[in-house]
Amino acid sequence: MFYSDVLIAGAGAAGLTAAIFAAQSGSAPGSGFGTQTGKICDEDSGSHPEITLLERTNQPGRKILMSGGTRCNVLPVEATKDDFITESSPNRLRNVFKSWSVEGCHEWFSSEIGLDMACEKASNKWFPKSNSAKEVRDLLVKRARKLGVTIRTSSSVTDISRTGEYWKITTASGETHIAPKVILATGGMSIPRTGTDGTGHSIMQQLGHSLHEPYPALTPLKGPHPGREPLPGVSLDVDIVPEDRQSSTFGSRRSGFLFTHDGYSGPAVLDVSHVAVKALADDPSGYKAALRVNWADKGADWWREQLQGSLTTSGLLAKYLPRRLADNLLEEAGLQKLKTAQLTKKQRNLMISMLTEYRLVPTGHAGFSKAEVTGGGVPIDEINPATMESRILPGIYLCGEILDVFGRIGGFNFYWAWVSGRLAGRYAVTS
Repeated sequence: MFYSDVLIAGAGAAGLTAAIFAAQSGSAPGSGFGTQTGKICDEDSGSHPEITLLERTNQPGRKILMSGGTRCNVLPVEATKDDFITESSPNRLRNVFKSWSVEGCHEWFSSEIGLDMACEKASNKWFPKSNSAKEVRDLLVKRARKLGVTIRTSSSVTDISRTGEYWKITTASGETHIAPKVILATGGMSIPRTGTDGTGHSIMQQLGHSLHEPYPALTPLKGPHPGREPLPGVSLDVDIVPEDRQSSTFGSRRSGFLFTHDGYSGPAVLDVSHVAVKALADDPSGYKAALRVNWADKGADWWREQLQGSLTTSGLLAKYLPRRLADNLLEEAGLQKLKTAQLTKKQRNLMISMLTEYRLVPTGHAGFSKAEVTGGGVPIDEINPATMESRILPGIYLCGEILDVFGRIGGFNFYWAWVSGRLAGRYAVTS
């Protein structure tokens, strides 16, 4: 049997952050672990809490390694509550983010973790200058280990139960751990090959928490392409929103649309995919999952002016859209090989509608295997947003994707992991 002062399940972004802050806070004056006064004790002085990090796969941070096309978009340049989705109280979520600004998190990575970052202005993201997700993962692991954190890989948590003053944690290999405080950073169900299969959700339900039904979010969608000819590989910047605009607080207006061999992907699609996923669960026909696409991000009045010229319809559209897409759209509308000056009022209105609010109807999605994150999860209404401690299970803290929070593409989900992991780690050793 192994004893820890704090045991953390899951060595992803949130878990590694929680481990680092638990180790630091446990060495601080008044924590009951440190011996010095003043600032946080150095890792080589005083006594320290026993922090154990259990990771079910053979290495920590596997999802970090895959992120941002292996570049790791560490942080957005800025973030607001409207960049995140939760089925719980938005006020509780806001209170969590108030604990650590994007700027504060950036400073932590720079000064303490030792990560040199550069801003990619085109996407408004912070990436490591090395463009290496491995560097981000390695620096976090190095910092945790330097602070005395024990990382045990191939240690999948299968059960948690209460034993007197301690929580008893059992792993798939038969190990038993006990700890007065436990942090669950087991993730959701997205990209199962990285070690996330919903085990944390199941354990929390068994212990008395409720669960907003998990679903794939930020996942590619499946569906027909405009026209008869498939358009795989065609990409462009668009303006895209759910037809039911009340179903997404993102108000997703985002560049980056890609036609795939069986549907659509790219940031513009991923950001609104959760709306389609949930709608398809209620109505597989896809009728309620419809998206409205403005192919060139130009308004109706702008297009009306362009249609006053003497170009052909295909010649006009080819100036602003990829040729293959332009041809398919015109074919579908029956407006190919026409002079813009010859269009009737009805034809002009049809063409403008096709260009500014094309109705795209998804018929399916790529599921958890390709989803960036998990929607749903343990409600943040059931935790204390000031500490991330469970309101139902004192001594258990939750952070990261296990909770019913996710953000848009662009470093927002990492920001959630860093912020929630920091709170959980700090208060698991000081409260």
